[in-house]
Amino acid sequence: MNSLNPYATLHPFTYMPGFSTLTPQGFHHFNTYLTRGEGVWIYDQHDNRYIYATTAVPSVGLCNPYVTEKIAKQYETLHFASTCGQTHPLVEQLSQRLIELCGSPFGQVFYSNDGSGAIETAMRLARQYYLSLGQKKRTKFISLEGSYHGTTFGTGSVTHMGIAESFGPALMNCFAVPAPNMYRPPIDGTAEQIIQYCLDLLEETIFENGPDEIAAILIEPVQGVNGIIEIPKFYVQEVRRLASRYGILLIMDEVATGVGRTGGWILSHELEVQPDLLALSKGLTGGYFPMGATVVSSAISTQLFDSGGIFLHGSTQSGHPIGCSAALAVIQYLELNQLVEGVRSKGDYVISSLLNSLNDHPNVGNVRGKGMMFAIEFVADRISKTPVDYEFGQQLSARLHNQGILGNWFNGILILYPPLSATREELAFMVNGVVCAIVGK
Repeated sequence: MNSLNPYATLHPFTYMPGFSTLTPQGFHHFNTYLTRGEGVWIYDQHDNRYIYATTAVPSVGLCNPYVTEKIAKQYETLHFASTCGQTHPLVEQLSQRLIELCGSPFGQVFYSNDGSGAIETAMRLARQYYLSLGQKKRTKFISLEGSYHGTTFGTGSVTHMGIAESFGPALMNCFAVPAPNMYRPPIDGTAEQIIQYCLDLLEETIFENGPDEIAAILIEPVQGVNGIIEIPKFYVQEVRRLASRYGILLIMDEVATGVGRTGGWILSHELEVQPDLLALSKGLTGGYFPMGATVVSSAISTQLFDSGGIFLHGSTQSGHPIGCSAALAVIQYLELNQLVEGVRSKGDYVISSLLNSLNDHPNVGNVRGKGMMFAIEFVADRISKTPVDYEFGQQLSARLHNQGILGNWFNGILILYPPLSATREELAFMVNGVVCAIVGK
């Protein structure tokens, strides 16, 4: 045995959490072994190819030469630079670009290493903002049931999907209110009644916990992990009004929806709301480098930093030059190829095609989407909306795999995020594979 590494003689998979007794073959049976990517396609060790629709990250496809060439050049110029008491050209260029794309009311950007970090940054900024105003009691947060905000201690505390319970007591004073999920609403009624019910409960929660003690309300405008649940525009606008009325900040979690995924640079523009803090990540670098960004309103940055204040939050690699290079290249590629402008027509095509083929299927409860975010919710019975069982998901996942589709299966819902660069023909391949897998061909 190697005295420097007591595990050196053990196979690496024998002590992996959750896979302690699996051989390499067994491990790869449960996990698709990805070896290379090209455009919307990804390949396994047997050179089988799949359309990669698992996550909203690869917006401009995999191994895009336009992006990789710019990253390679940056590695030769400046592969690392701190942003703590220092700066570099790319972080300034990217910050200016993001402020231009996000528009009013934003005036400053802080960087992190992922979406969780972007939301955590927003939460800390909200706390610091109120402390600077002398409002020391404003430490509480409200978020929606079904929203997924991250994996850190703070962001996990405002994620109400049964995940935080795995880790014991979470951050105190984080409250959840029902979301206006129109397929599985919290009450029976019209869309207007459901939205009003959710707004009333939000306002009750504000009063129950002290209007002068709430720091921020967090909204994920399309709940991704929960199954592409679009939060109605009127609801979001009313939340903005409520937040302003009670002096509460609004944090928009656009980690998944931002940078073109829904047909605009940020979904907040379409919703006609101005958040105080905005989080971006997945499509920001298209997966070419881990990065998150928190875009801050001018009002907050002026209050906190115009008199020399500092923000004691960040990591050594925040604003990394390679990440900035990747983000700038992704944004440039999206613009040069007018990919954001084409998202809505592509999305409409996918949704209409899925509906035409699956509308009468007994196990298809709901087909929905926003931009290039799609979900099919499966049920054992369309009237009661009873979810399908585990075995149904296992069988469907296997059939999708055989059709060359890598999607995301969670709680009886198939979620699909094809790259924004996908052509109509590639989207047709995805739709056809999904339909064949569902109908059992």
